[in-house]
Amino acid sequence: MSFKGKVVVLKRVRSGDQDLIAKVYSQGGVVSLLVRNGYLPSNPFFGVFEPFNLVEADLEQRGDLLIPNDVLNVERLSLLARDYRRYTWMCWVAMYILTRIKLYDERVFYIILRSLTMNPKRKVAIHRVLFRIGLIEALGWRPKFLDERIGRGRVKISMADGSVSDQGDLEVHSAVLRTIKMLVELGAERVSVRGELLRQVEEFLDTYLDYHIR
Repeated sequence: MSFKGKVVVLKRVRSGDQDLIAKVYSQGGVVSLLVRNGYLPSNPFFGVFEPFNLVEADLEQRGDLLIPNDVLNVERLSLLARDYRRYTWMCWVAMYILTRIKLYDERVFYIILRSLTMNPKRKVAIHRVLFRIGLIEALGWRPKFLDERIGRGRVKISMADGSVSDQGDLEVHSAVLRTIKMLVELGAERVSVRGELLRQVEEFLDTYLDYHIR
């Protein structure tokens, strides 16, 4: 089956001496794309399926693999990884999708693109939090505590809907929830958060996301 579509390259590896296998996010979710002799400079697809590139192509589905028949357009987002901070940020975005998101959602696709093209500057950790929140909301799992009053001290959260509840199944410090609310309301540029609290925020959001993905 052949079709035209866009893929964003998350990772590439060598297969054998010359073949290239790219992990891409596409209409099929996270899938493998095979380029025969993709590491040869003479190959017409050489340099196309680089990590972070957005590629519009004529593709063929063969079992669990995508095979490119023709490339219609390439946005070389890989060129944006021009310094260490930007490169590590883009790698983190790609690996987070690879390890947690398997199915396709158009909103997730554009969150990935928006994140790859942005410059997090010196607020990488905060943007990691906002990336997670964006995924959670895009997938329809917006936690109710974002619209609730949050008290002090430790509180319980219902993982099913993210509400603050005495019958909740996860206990967290209220500062974690207030920080997430503050970031959603004010954005990265207007918020400063210490490292340990950010670590707890990231850990909580991973737990919440994993609960709904499983």
